[in-house]
Amino acid sequence: MEINGLPAHVLLVHLVVVLLPLTSVAAVVASAWPAAQRKLTFLVPLGAVIGAAAVPITTRAGNDLAHKLGNPPFIQRHQNFGTQVLPWAVALAVTTLAQWFYLRRGSATLPRLVLALLVAASAIGTATIVVLTGDSGAQAVWGSK
Repeated sequence: MEINGLPAHVLLVHLVVVLLPLTSVAAVVASAWPAAQRKLTFLVPLGAVIGAAAVPITTRAGNDLAHKLGNPPFIQRHQNFGTQVLPWAVALAVTTLAQWFYLRRGSATLPRLVLALLVAASAIGTATIVVLTGDSGAQAVWGSK
């Protein structure tokens, strides 16, 4: 997969690397701060859903690039981390959507707290695995092989 002569992975990865951590931070802020919930409304789950949808496309482009390079061993760590991004991104999308739907109708404190904790956990997990994956990819390309 190429875009304008460049490997698609090196372009698509920026969508995942920027959108998912940014959405993760916004999700935690919106969970903890009611004013942010009102301001960010549907933007947090929208970012999470778009980010999660971008992961398999980016992963496929990365697998195509690895195959084109002959599956060199120095990208193995990056690929291992990369396989963990989708489950976390889906968790972030599901929890932020659930929170958004609940906040539109529900007002009970305990479900709000549980949803906020689930959102925070999925956001922290998502941001962490995206950073680890990105770092291992950068190390594979720019670090000592």
